[in-house]
Amino acid sequence: MLPAIQLPDLNPEFVLQAMSEVYDWGLIDLHIPKIHRQTLGSGIKIAIIDSGESEHFEIENNKVASVNFTDSETLLDRNGHSTFVSGIVAAEKNNEGIIGVAPKASLYFAKGIDDAGRGEPASLVRSIDWSIKQGVDIISISAGMFFDFKPLHKIIQKAHRKNIIIVAATGNTGKRHYDVAFPARYPEVIGVAAYDKKHRVAKFSSRGINVTCAMPGVDIYSTHLKNNFCKSSGTSYACPIMTGICALILSKHRDSNCDSNTPCETPSQMMAHLKKYAIKMDNGVKDVGFGTIDLEGIMSD
Repeated sequence: MLPAIQLPDLNPEFVLQAMSEVYDWGLIDLHIPKIHRQTLGSGIKIAIIDSGESEHFEIENNKVASVNFTDSETLLDRNGHSTFVSGIVAAEKNNEGIIGVAPKASLYFAKGIDDAGRGEPASLVRSIDWSIKQGVDIISISAGMFFDFKPLHKIIQKAHRKNIIIVAATGNTGKRHYDVAFPARYPEVIGVAAYDKKHRVAKFSSRGINVTCAMPGVDIYSTHLKNNFCKSSGTSYACPIMTGICALILSKHRDSNCDSNTPCETPSQMMAHLKKYAIKMDNGVKDVGFGTIDLEGIMSD
């Protein structure tokens, strides 16, 4: 029997909720409030492969389709992980709670992880295959495993050939450089590590030569079960920030009023954009790939 995929513990830290809508520090760090004057990610279809469909009011208007590939009796999120992730990606701009990175993006939920935070590799494969059939633009996977499951790589390659951008969390194994999770470890995937408010690689974050880049992933504020909000840390939450950023970039480039001369319709073109505006982190390229990005620079290209 193959090892199961295991979600990291959410470990939510409940905090006092602001009476007005707020941007998380990570979005402010990346200048996303300014980018939202140009685009909110409209027209972009994102698959969230995680612990199920969120019922949170912040993303109610973004949901398009959901499916369950686990033994759970419900396709709804009962774990909380998927709710947290999807809020980071697309919490609505509605004068309440928080604002997601791409609040006008459309969400497709594939439940490949059960209510206890565990999933079979085959469920992840089926989730990706379903996402391909939905014609999504981006697949976001805040889960992983530490062995190379060949059918998983095969379906990842299929999605890549269909010009679907795939973003995945690298894992929370700390400084063990060889322990970057699959599918983040595959060359077709944007593997995302986490950094903190001081722009240091998070102590828990997986790192090394198989990492693509880093995004904020410490004390991130997002949506939780029962329409609550909380803070949590992990590469699981750096991943959806990059997912949302890719959605913003795609949306702007597809805008009929966009005068960009640099196309961005394929995973390779997206990677070229990200690398062109890379900002190296203090720990060096070997730890977190090309580092983080100058999003304002990308959006002006």
